[in-house]
Amino acid sequence: MIKTNDDETIEFWSKRSQDELARVAAALHRDRRQAEDKAGLHEVIGARAVVSNAFIEGVGIEVGAGNRPFPVPSMATVIYGDIRDNETLKTHFADPNITQGGFIDAETFAGTKLESLDFIISAHVIEHLANPFGSIREGLARLKSGGVYVFAVPDMRFTTDRNRPLTTFEHLMGDLETGGGPTLLDSYIEHCRFVHPLSQPKFSEDQLVAAAEHGLKHRIDIHVHAWTKEAFSDHLSRLQKLFGFTKHFESSIQNESLFVIKKN
Repeated sequence: MIKTNDDETIEFWSKRSQDELARVAAALHRDRRQAEDKAGLHEVIGARAVVSNAFIEGVGIEVGAGNRPFPVPSMATVIYGDIRDNETLKTHFADPNITQGGFIDAETFAGTKLESLDFIISAHVIEHLANPFGSIREGLARLKSGGVYVFAVPDMRFTTDRNRPLTTFEHLMGDLETGGGPTLLDSYIEHCRFVHPLSQPKFSEDQLVAAAEHGLKHRIDIHVHAWTKEAFSDHLSRLQKLFGFTKHFESSIQNESLFVIKKN
């Protein structure tokens, strides 16, 4: 027979004050949210591991691993890199447990040998770049024939980008031609208009441009672009012939979508 503790009965709580009940309710909801967050994280890690075990082998790189590197099979060799040094990353993530690596620019992959890699992993990086399609093109150039490029991309519907306009294919093709610089200010304006007010006082229309210019000047880290799973999938489908790859896998878990493309 299962024993019922006193604090599981209505009679126990009916004797408590309203103030005590409010404190207990707040604590229970906090614990529930933390448990849900942990469960969601385990689901994401599990999905990433399945993808990794199916597609990752040989020698490759992960860009922007931060404090949560993508799982890789034990027989794979992965080199980590970021545009920020390790001490800056520790401050950025408020976490001393940073994946140690060298300098790799996820935008250009400059300094990485052409056709030298079996895989590239980019998890929650491409949305931060000024020229996402350029990054895909340059990454593919570093892959051997048959090499795989794995993306974990946030779905804007489940992030703070949810109120932003969708980044279109045409916009991204324009960034491919220009390098993305001419549209960066517009992205910061979008951030100030739609994302900033979710956690801080809203900017007036008169303040928006100045706030965006300040953010751009100091290169405050934002999502420069925003997609749904379906939109990013469509972008990849339209790029296949142009860039010479085949889309092999896509799936969603929690707030992220996973994609695997393979170089022809």
